[in-house]
Amino acid sequence: MDALLWSDYLWPWCYVGLDRSALLRSLGVTGTSLPYELPPEIPVGGICLEERWRARYGEASAMYDRIDAECEKAGLPFTRPPRVPNPRRALQTAEWVRRRQAEPFDTLDRSLFHAHFVDNRPLDDPDVLDELVSAAGADAHAVHQAVEAGAMDAALHESMDAAIDANVTGTPAWLLADRFVLPGAQPREVVERVITRLQERLAANS
Repeated sequence: MDALLWSDYLWPWCYVGLDRSALLRSLGVTGTSLPYELPPEIPVGGICLEERWRARYGEASAMYDRIDAECEKAGLPFTRPPRVPNPRRALQTAEWVRRRQAEPFDTLDRSLFHAHFVDNRPLDDPDVLDELVSAAGADAHAVHQAVEAGAMDAALHESMDAAIDANVTGTPAWLLADRFVLPGAQPREVVERVITRLQERLAANS
């Protein structure tokens, strides 16, 4: 079974989604990760995380207590980031690598999450991104030039349009077998149940 995954590098549930994607692979689901700019209104200079979540959701610490617990269960290290950078450059960088040098993409994808949610490094810093791209084994100079030239603007728009067509309104979200959207970092038992039932339906209709 194939799946499309829309994700971003700022929303902590997408970080937890790394564990759910690993679970999907263990259940025979092959996935393609696509960028989702969430939220698009973050200014170029970024914002203070605590101020953002207090403004949008009230007390931020309660949500991050849940994230801490989920990361601990999934075996994911986690440090609460103090700042939310503008995500566009990181998303475009990762998408360039996925499209043109696919082999290093998985390593880069995880390292971008690790940089933000463990090391608290700024994902809007071109030097940080160049370092991560090089460490993953991709051509940092080529991707840097492409992003600077705006060559990945259309790719990001295409991914967002595809998400809208699939009725995806947030991240993480998996489109399974081109027919069913699994939204959010659902509990592992829910993911397993959904995949089992969907595989049974696909087998019955084949």
